[in-house]
Amino acid sequence: MPLPTTLRPEAALRLLPAGAAVVAAPGCGTPETLLEALGSTADLLGRPTLYSGLQLGAYPFLDAAAAGHLAYRTWHPYGPARAALSPGRVDYVPARASAVPDLLDQWGTSVALVRVSPPDRHGWCSLGPSASYVCHAVERAALVLAEVDPLTPRTTGDSMVHVSRFAALVEIAAAPCHFPAARRDETSDRVAAHVLELLPPEPTLQLGIGAVPEALTAYLGESDVPGVRFVGMGNDAMVDLFARGVLRVDDRDPRPAVCAAELMGTQLLMDLAHENPAIVMRDSRYAHTPSYLSRIPRLVAVNSAIEVDLHGQVSAELVGARQVSGIGGSADFVESGFGSAGGLSVIALTSTSPDGRHSRIVPRLGSDVVTLARHTPDVVVTEYGAAWLRGRTVHERAEALASVAHPDHRAALSPSATPEEHP
Repeated sequence: MPLPTTLRPEAALRLLPAGAAVVAAPGCGTPETLLEALGSTADLLGRPTLYSGLQLGAYPFLDAAAAGHLAYRTWHPYGPARAALSPGRVDYVPARASAVPDLLDQWGTSVALVRVSPPDRHGWCSLGPSASYVCHAVERAALVLAEVDPLTPRTTGDSMVHVSRFAALVEIAAAPCHFPAARRDETSDRVAAHVLELLPPEPTLQLGIGAVPEALTAYLGESDVPGVRFVGMGNDAMVDLFARGVLRVDDRDPRPAVCAAELMGTQLLMDLAHENPAIVMRDSRYAHTPSYLSRIPRLVAVNSAIEVDLHGQVSAELVGARQVSGIGGSADFVESGFGSAGGLSVIALTSTSPDGRHSRIVPRLGSDVVTLARHTPDVVVTEYGAAWLRGRTVHERAEALASVAHPDHRAALSPSATPEEHP
């Protein structure tokens, strides 16, 4: 079968119908060459609408959105998009990760922009580090444009796409988007150490983004926790776990060591994932769905937050009135950990803001928006220990949460340590 035509990115974007609904791959699969061309040609395309999750790179289409040539909707604002949030320019869609494939159908997204590996001799390309909602978008879109990057790893699982599925190929003009490891410090390491103490034998871990998950992954290389596996996302710290033999291919067990919707790391992680049967990519209909994930025994979901109030309600999206993040997979994962036999739903955060001025354990959330209801976390962990919430009364959980706040803020929390049932 002949290869699809290779076009310049601007020429490839001219294939879009007027007013197209376009979805772009996220994370380390961000197709920045195509997104740059989308931004530069949007005024000729009948005002398309772009949808995406956590986009990396420079967001080269935001000027077109500001000029009214392009609408951009995201369920995970990040980087420059945070500052640009405003109706008609960058619109936020509250959505959990498992819902995104169905939402793409609801919105009628007809164009997919992806970044792939070169085709092999049989014509198969790989979506590399990004499967999540991308698999569904590639299956359903009428038009799929792919930029071809030799540095994209050939990952296994749901990430393989035949080159015949693409309407056009584009040679890359931008380097791959990478996600450097978060900067660890003594405080994040102490939080991770407390989480480590909670893990059952042979756990399957789901970790969010940030210094605490990076530290926890690193600690696993030095711990005696047996049979560790991961689901949801891969990070750079897992490279050392493979080097130490903590993660490996086990011929006696068909389950992969890492079952990920996204790989969020640097070229170090991409090189590890290349043709590695121990790392399997799955789409959101598998890797983010509680009805599947909760069947995994001893699933421990570890996610962060901006604030936790004394009811146990979690805010992970806003600082005050400012939208800084999305729901992502947190709602799916905490529900899955809660429902897993022997599993846990863990919220792990440092006790104060980075400048130390503000407690992140608060009497009431600073926003009306609640990302996770008070009945979902099993335990909240800070550098001062673990506050168990499951099965506790509102008074008991308030006291437990106040006890893991920073000592400088505990006195201010103690008058509210027994919140009313109905605030």
